[in-house]
Amino acid sequence: MREREGSERFEALDAGRGLCALAVAFFHMPLAHPLQQEAWFPNLQLCVDVFFVLSGFVLLHAYGDRLATGRQVVRFVLMRFGRLWPLHAVTLGVLIVIEAVRLVYLSHHAGTPIATPPFGAAHRPVEIVTHLLFLQNFRTFGDYSWNFPSWSIAVEFWASIVLAATVLAVGPRARLVFAGFVLLGAVALWSLSPRTLFVIQNWGIVRCLFDMFLGCLAYTMRAPLRLPRPAATAAEILAVLALPALVLLLPQGPVGYGASLVFAAAIALFSHQRGAVSGLARARLPQCLGRWSFSIYLLHLPVIQVFTTAMHYVAQRTGLPHTVMLGHDPYLDVGTGAANLAAAAALVVVTVPLAALTYRVIERPSLAWFRRNDARLAAIDPVPPPRAVLIPR
Repeated sequence: MREREGSERFEALDAGRGLCALAVAFFHMPLAHPLQQEAWFPNLQLCVDVFFVLSGFVLLHAYGDRLATGRQVVRFVLMRFGRLWPLHAVTLGVLIVIEAVRLVYLSHHAGTPIATPPFGAAHRPVEIVTHLLFLQNFRTFGDYSWNFPSWSIAVEFWASIVLAATVLAVGPRARLVFAGFVLLGAVALWSLSPRTLFVIQNWGIVRCLFDMFLGCLAYTMRAPLRLPRPAATAAEILAVLALPALVLLLPQGPVGYGASLVFAAAIALFSHQRGAVSGLARARLPQCLGRWSFSIYLLHLPVIQVFTTAMHYVAQRTGLPHTVMLGHDPYLDVGTGAANLAAAAALVVVTVPLAALTYRVIERPSLAWFRRNDARLAAIDPVPPPRAVLIPR
């Protein structure tokens, strides 16, 4: 299901998606740079919540009025699958190839010291099946496996089906229902993870539903944030300052649930694109990063895997880089804190042109194929009569 002709595109929000993808990629870089020890550094995971809230907001905008029949919901699910699965499958395939190369190399170099055996823990063949079915986050094996950032892609796929079913049942403007789902999600998160919003393994679907319905709620309430241009600029500047302040200052604990409320308000504000900050976000580079954001998000783990494998190979011959423990996790140490920081930033930079390539050769063609087939379905899909809104606004 394509967006309607002439429907508004939120270019300023696309730019924000790109910046969040870069932040997540940097967070995952396994180098012992000084920022790893900062109390605020884990808060970069809030960028995933931005993705979830934004998805709920944009999906309701693009599809809300076209989820009035079961057939339309099926078309929506197929389009979501076409948007998320092809690149996910390709990046998973890249990791499988890397693992196979490791297996072949080690079979000819017996006795080579290794951190983990090929196709061992977190890379078992059976886990490939759960990834291909978007089931890797549902109490399957209990470990982060293969392309572990894809946990959010998996739960977003299933959460979007829940969203579509909800809109089918109550309509796209059912504020009270969306608010009820937000409240239920918050209570469920509190019971499952009272100390942090960053619940991932096994219960990430609850976090995703909480954020996505918050995005839906924000969309139904965006009208009051359509400010005059001078006021919009001031509000956007305030929002741009508030978002990094959340990352830097937000303590670990239940107060973190409030961050998603701030994200929802900021997304609703920037969706009107009336301020000067929105104008800057619509420049060429931020827009490119927005288009490539999904590829950046899924591709940075294969980049890390190649880098880590290469560094272990170098370490066997030179003694560098060392592996150090920070907390309970191993990190590569290439010499100094500054060098580690530079290496982490360089890996993020390397990911960007690769993401541009996968966007061009994988994302766009696969989505175009699904859109063509959706158009064929649309040609035989009867237009449903207007429906009443079941829940007052």
